[in-house]
Amino acid sequence: MAYTYIGVDLSKDWLDIYHPETGPDRVANRAPAIRAWLARLAPTELVVFEATSLCDGVILRCLDARRHVFHRLNPGHAWHFARSLNLPKTDRVDAKMLARLGAERSLPPSPAFEAARAELAELSGRHDQLKRMETQEKNRLKKTFSAAVRADIRDQLRGLARRIARIEAAIDTFLKDHPDLAAPLRLIESIPGVGRVTAVVLVALMPELGACDRRQIASLGGVAPRARESGKWRGRRFVGDGRRRVRQALYMAALSVIRSGHIAPDLVARMRAEARPGKVIAIAIARKLLTIANAVLRDGVPFREIAPPNPT
Repeated sequence: MAYTYIGVDLSKDWLDIYHPETGPDRVANRAPAIRAWLARLAPTELVVFEATSLCDGVILRCLDARRHVFHRLNPGHAWHFARSLNLPKTDRVDAKMLARLGAERSLPPSPAFEAARAELAELSGRHDQLKRMETQEKNRLKKTFSAAVRADIRDQLRGLARRIARIEAAIDTFLKDHPDLAAPLRLIESIPGVGRVTAVVLVALMPELGACDRRQIASLGGVAPRARESGKWRGRRFVGDGRRRVRQALYMAALSVIRSGHIAPDLVARMRAEARPGKVIAIAIARKLLTIANAVLRDGVPFREIAPPNPT
């Protein structure tokens, strides 16, 4: 299907819009205004905007309610495209740039927005925030000598522990109410070294699991090292693209797997014999875990019941 691409630059208060036929427009970043604007669009007019989690919640829900096509774009891709055109940085220019990017790349529609998965992602994100706050307070406690300050920090830690427990209970309740998300989570938890926190992150932030090949899923998860070569020069490979929170969760799970030796012990031993840095080994195991999770969801059976993934 041939689409007309509508660029939308998001901010807290406004949507700056560029339509290739009618030009620029602006509407409030509020549900009534967005619904009224979407009602004027044809089904073949595809909305392109960046994945900015602080600003795109309203438009995503409005698009989902109307079942209207859209493409939610990686902000890094938009940034590099704008740089290649040597464009100034304004909201109107960005909207026009997004429309042009969509047309030149023939961007396909993104998967439909899933409100339940988005809510699980919010619960998981809040759990992460509270755990970071707990770690910060524990670090402060180690450096504090004042009895009054130490008592206050301990009070804060007790309060944080209660709040973390409430969020974890809310996640458990949510999963009981949404068996379509609980089922893949149980399959992922069957993988040794992958606990509840990592499994929730994968289910919430990786809807593509089970539907992509191993290279695609590694790239999306941010655990695929990028080559850096020019002529005879061969630079070190780094990870950095992809979904950062997914990579962080897999990295922590990989550390547990390396200690236990339940998955790919031969790979770990070989990389250690080659004097590979510990972080490189951890990323390799993180990629292995993501590949296994992808296979588990693809086949719909727990880890111990499937054949190990093809190393090639």
